[in-house]
Amino acid sequence: MLNSDSSAFLAALTAQIPTQWQDAVADLAANTLLSEQPLRLILVGAFTVGKSSLLNMLFGEHLLQTALEETTALPTFIEYGATPTLQLLNHDGSAAALTAAEFAHVTTHAPAGAACAVATLPHDWLRGIAVIDLPGLGGMSASHRDYTLAQIQAADAILYLIAPRGPDAADIVNLNHIRQYGKRVKLVATRWDEVEEAVARGEKLPALAQWASQIEAATGLKARIAPVHKHGLGREELLDFIARARDERSAIRRRRFGAELRPLLENALGQNAEAQRACAAQSEVASRALQAELMEHKQALTALKAELYDRAHQDRTQLEQQATALAALQRPGLETALRHYADAVQTEANWDEFAGLGAAQLRGALAEIANQFSALSSDYGQLQLPDAQIAACNLRLPAVETVEAQDFLDVARLNQLQAALAARQAEIAAQEATLAQLPAVDFHAPQTALRAVVQEQQQLAAQPLPKIIQQVEGGGGGTGRAIGEIFDLGLMFINPAWAGAKVASLLGKGAKVAKTVTKTVKVAQAVQTGKQVVGIPSQTLDKLSALEMLSFSYWGERIGNQLAGNRVAEMIDPQAQAQQQQALAELEQRARAIRAELARCEDIAHEHELTGWALEQNRKEQAALQADVLALTQRAELQRREFEQEQQVARVRLLQQQLERAVQEWLKSFDQQVNSMNTLLRARVKDYWEAQVQDLVNTRLQDTQTLMAQLAAAPAEKAAALALLTAEAARIEAALVLLAA
Repeated sequence: MLNSDSSAFLAALTAQIPTQWQDAVADLAANTLLSEQPLRLILVGAFTVGKSSLLNMLFGEHLLQTALEETTALPTFIEYGATPTLQLLNHDGSAAALTAAEFAHVTTHAPAGAACAVATLPHDWLRGIAVIDLPGLGGMSASHRDYTLAQIQAADAILYLIAPRGPDAADIVNLNHIRQYGKRVKLVATRWDEVEEAVARGEKLPALAQWASQIEAATGLKARIAPVHKHGLGREELLDFIARARDERSAIRRRRFGAELRPLLENALGQNAEAQRACAAQSEVASRALQAELMEHKQALTALKAELYDRAHQDRTQLEQQATALAALQRPGLETALRHYADAVQTEANWDEFAGLGAAQLRGALAEIANQFSALSSDYGQLQLPDAQIAACNLRLPAVETVEAQDFLDVARLNQLQAALAARQAEIAAQEATLAQLPAVDFHAPQTALRAVVQEQQQLAAQPLPKIIQQVEGGGGGTGRAIGEIFDLGLMFINPAWAGAKVASLLGKGAKVAKTVTKTVKVAQAVQTGKQVVGIPSQTLDKLSALEMLSFSYWGERIGNQLAGNRVAEMIDPQAQAQQQQALAELEQRARAIRAELARCEDIAHEHELTGWALEQNRKEQAALQADVLALTQRAELQRREFEQEQQVARVRLLQQQLERAVQEWLKSFDQQVNSMNTLLRARVKDYWEAQVQDLVNTRLQDTQTLMAQLAAAPAEKAAALALLTAEAARIEAALVLLAA
């Protein structure tokens, strides 16, 4: 878009320039004087700071929604238009007209697929201006913040809004970011009507000058803060800032256009003068003299053409050395600042702050390098020829186009992103190649085999097991053997010698036989007394009794009793004996009761003793357990502390590694982007020498050939051409005068 002053200037200039030069002037104007877009003015500030209210105040109408919550959800572009229009632009390129109510709604509730909202308004101060209302910084949406930061980088001028409480830490960070790009900034304290109401209630008026000093100390940005509110305070000051920013941008474009157009017109005027001399040379002597002069110019141009490569190489080498030296000076400062930020990080909680500071420091270093490279970009392109020779050969070089700092930053970032994209594409290609080399996997065969094995296991588990019958030996053999031994022992009463041998043979069987003999003796005694023996059947005892009758003692007693005969013996009174037995039984019962009581007392005493001992033992065990618990607790606490210390050391070590990695990544990014800037600088130098200068020399050589051919033209033809050349020279001189105005 071209403002009215620039349009009138270009129209007047084009009218003075000869036709053959107008295309070149038009191309130059398209690249310099004509702007692809108007001045980009954006409003930046935290959400709810009052951007939309400020714009409504500047426009004098309620165009945008205002509320206490975050309102602007869709970027809104406002430009000049003779007829008011409201539109919604979508990412697919489609557009839809909106009513005022619809426009207010979509700017606060962005529809799916919406790119931005656009409004054109018939306000004169909007001519050549594009005002952009962006989502606020500090809101909940990360994508909104990223978009706003990108717009800051592309903006020409910025209105930065500060809340009526004064600048906070977020404002300082944002202003540091803005300053790094060298933008034209106006600081604005919004909602000043709230401040005025507070002052009316007796509160102290904020010191704007103190806020400005605070911002300057923290960011290096020096600017006055203008108070504004929705009722119109500060409107004229803001409009004046916007107009000056627009005029400054137009003036810069116009100066650049003039600087590049002037050598073009001067060369055209010089070429015209040589052509006039060729047409004015009517005599043979004048023609030969001019031809000799043209031959000298041709030889000089031919020699210069041969030297252009060396000149270009010298310029590239010199600029590269200067750029490398500037980067070498900037890098240590960047590394020192980054390591200072890293040293200040104590825990993971400080990481976000470190990341923000480090990224800002990197951006600042790159912005500084870009500014320095921009200054270098115009310091080349000298032919080192005498001015007289330059004028004679019409070798006035076009002005070197200064590379803007933003161009350096954009190219550096673009190259870095392209390198990252290429690396990612290489990784994907390698993974795809690896995947293609892997054999095909067939899960059907192993799955089928697994099902067959499981089925075979189930069938085997379901088969019944065979049963067998086993005879178990019982315990009756031992009793029979014991009874047999008893019968053998009974023979002692018949033949002691034979019984002794039998006993001796039995004793030789060891402990088991000894036990059997002991039991046998007991059985024999029971046989003599007529008592029963537990475990020996009565039939067996009867047989043993019969065996007893074979002993000598049994038959001697029988014979003695028979020989003694009958006699009188005293007997105890059965009744007295019964009474005695009853008394003894009662006493025995009492004794048993007393013994039971004594036993109970002994049990209780023993229980007391055992309980006391157990209690004491329990107490001792409890104390020991408590001591063990305490020792284990202390040991566990010590181990926990040691573990925590180890973990802390590990976390610190890992954090240090991450910090070092971040610093190295930032330094690597700095080196990569500086290299890209250096490459752009070399490319511009190469393009200047190999394209513009070499083309100019070739054109001058061709012009020399044309002039030499024109010397041989007929006098009438020369006279007609001279008249045209004179008129053309007058127009070129008029254009130069207009350009200098």
